[in-house]
Amino acid sequence: MSNSNPNDTKLEQQRSDAATEALKDQTENNHSADTEAAADRIADNVESTKEGK
Repeated sequence: MSNSNPNDTKLEQQRSDAATEALKDQTENNHSADTEAAADRIADNVESTKEGK
């Protein structure tokens, strides 16, 4: 049995906090990667526009 005391809410809260932090880190990392990719696309579009004029 993984949890010998079914009323141990402190342990459950720690698990919940850890899962929340892991998701937060994952989301922030994805956001950074998406932002950098978007910035690269914008820069490419600006260069293309300059070359076209």
